[in-house]
Amino acid sequence: MLKKEKLITNIVQIYSLIIKDLKLKSRYKAELILEFFLPFLALFFPFLIFNTLFSLDVDVFKGYYSKDNFILFLLLGYSVHSCIFLLWHYKDLFYDEKTWKTLHGLFTAPVNKFNVLFGYYVSSLITKSFALVIIVIICYIQFPIPLINLFLALVLLFCISITFASMGFILGLLEIVNENISASLAAGIGFIAIVSCLFYPIEIFPEFIHFIILSNPLYYYFDLLRLTWWAGINKDALQYITIVHILVVIIFTITTPIFASILFYKILSKYGIRGY
Repeated sequence: MLKKEKLITNIVQIYSLIIKDLKLKSRYKAELILEFFLPFLALFFPFLIFNTLFSLDVDVFKGYYSKDNFILFLLLGYSVHSCIFLLWHYKDLFYDEKTWKTLHGLFTAPVNKFNVLFGYYVSSLITKSFALVIIVIICYIQFPIPLINLFLALVLLFCISITFASMGFILGLLEIVNENISASLAAGIGFIAIVSCLFYPIEIFPEFIHFIILSNPLYYYFDLLRLTWWAGINKDALQYITIVHILVVIIFTITTPIFASILFYKILSKYGIRGY
């Protein structure tokens, strides 16, 4: 009976936090609408660059993508780009709560801290999911694949969102404790995102950058997502999938949220909320 009551309590808390966050975001309707459509502009310049290069008969991919299907490379990159907002969500959210001086009340309220984190995660997915759904539908219409490949691609997108949310949670935590450290870490994460081949293949980067890219866990997430989709069209793509791809995705998807949660309790209990 207690377990059932606890489950109901958790569901009610998460639901209340989702509604609260959605109502706050919907105060400015124009801003919310722009959040749906502005990210599509991220595709413009990569498309322009690749379209120009292919018109010059320059093969920039040298792999399983070509001028006939490079748009899939970009669309899948954009599907990941639409999840990157989770990197900055907790940082912005905690900063707002901090400046409003409501953050202390949020963390001292009789609400499970994981419900707070999960509730904000779900509300963010709701507000940002429109563009992601549209992109996935376009990919499926233009490059149809078996349902098993589509399911695996969606699972990978979920893993990416969990990892980004966990990284963003760490940023948000540092925003609470020390904004200088948070800003420095945000710059570092921005660099990591650039060298993860989100919109550009590894071949387009200078050779000395390749080591950095291949040492970047995000690269394996994005590459495995694309390979999973392409394997549903051309089985030859399977030869590019390595055990490193699979291990990196599994290990980091599991360990990143655990590490973020442990760090949250350790640092917040030791240093508290700073900067008021």
